[in-house]
Amino acid sequence: MILPCHPENPEKRTIQRIVDGLSREEVFIVPTDTVYAFICSLDSPRSISELYKLKDISENQPLSLLCKDVAMASHYARTIPNYAFRFIKSHTPGPYTFILSANREMDRRGTGKRKEVGIRIVDHPLHRAIMEMVDTPLVSTSIICPDEFATDADYLDEQFGHRIAAVVEGGKRHHNFSTILDCTGNHFVLVRQGVGDIEELEIVTE
Repeated sequence: MILPCHPENPEKRTIQRIVDGLSREEVFIVPTDTVYAFICSLDSPRSISELYKLKDISENQPLSLLCKDVAMASHYARTIPNYAFRFIKSHTPGPYTFILSANREMDRRGTGKRKEVGIRIVDHPLHRAIMEMVDTPLVSTSIICPDEFATDADYLDEQFGHRIAAVVEGGKRHHNFSTILDCTGNHFVLVRQGVGDIEELEIVTE
């Protein structure tokens, strides 16, 4: 099933359907500011396990937390260094993933015990609307169409529609990924260069 979604003003019924579904441990595919992604509630270990199966990846691989803001992220990170905190505050929402040291809040989640957590604060109207209505982050992993430069809702519905609650229409999403920055040390380490700009940073390439 494909749910409609206006690119600038998401329909209230679509937002409510997603929020209600997340509380029922359902999995959705939604557009982000980069690519389409699976999402589910952080409070649903069963749904998190299903994300790994849908993506066909090992449960040893990390997933991302989609947060409302840096304040929400701080509840799941052991610490956010000052240099990272300033950058996150000034550059999010935006196409960045920040790797931070995880705290004990992550230990009891379906993601298992992790030393690190990847934080995304997505710059997309649908994401902002959802995050205004939930109390915890969403667990997420990106999706691309192999051997293609872009992915659309019809393809995703064909591939996954029978296994998830719904695909949210977001148009064609080109495979432009977030920039991943490791913030667990004394300075940024570039893990992956994506669409997020890092020209102003003194950065180390891993």
